[in-house]
Amino acid sequence: MKDDELTPRQQKILELVRDFSTENGYPPTVRELCRLAGVSSPDTVQYHLDNLRRKGLLEQARGRSRAAQIAAEERVALIPVLGRVPAGPSSGAYAEAAGHVPTVVERGGAADLFALKVKGDSMEQTLWEGDTVVVRWQETASSGDVVVVRYDDGEATVKRLKVKPAGLVLVPDNPRYEPFDIGEGRIAGKVISLIRKL
Repeated sequence: MKDDELTPRQQKILELVRDFSTENGYPPTVRELCRLAGVSSPDTVQYHLDNLRRKGLLEQARGRSRAAQIAAEERVALIPVLGRVPAGPSSGAYAEAAGHVPTVVERGGAADLFALKVKGDSMEQTLWEGDTVVVRWQETASSGDVVVVRYDDGEATVKRLKVKPAGLVLVPDNPRYEPFDIGEGRIAGKVISLIRKL
């Protein structure tokens, strides 16, 4: 079932469960959800959790009393935050991890995911300095995707990809910066989610 088939309140509760799990690495209790949703009655939250379970989107969290977690096809995994972008998912570059962040893994494993801290302001409007992006390692992407491009020295840039007949162009979301050809860079992955501290 797709999220857009949920009622607005169910969608909100599901988002709160996902966000809390991603931020903390474990699922929220009913009381924690009450506080986050601004709802005083645990029964109200429990009613929506029960409906989400019936729809197959949530399941009872193992090891936490009265907690809900995203159903089995989604789970929270710790992925490495890299200072340099790997050449591939099995390149061994994960040894350079500068820590790990929890993220919800919807399908498949986390082995092909890595995270990067955003530096600079070239992607402002979408990404801000200090944000963490979760990236799926892949060598191709579609026009309009936000991608990580790797250069031979291991350094990387995060930009929006534009596919043109003459080649690939990297487009900053900040209008103060000009688009530029990908040059010697290679696509290392597609940004699939964002972790932002408020």
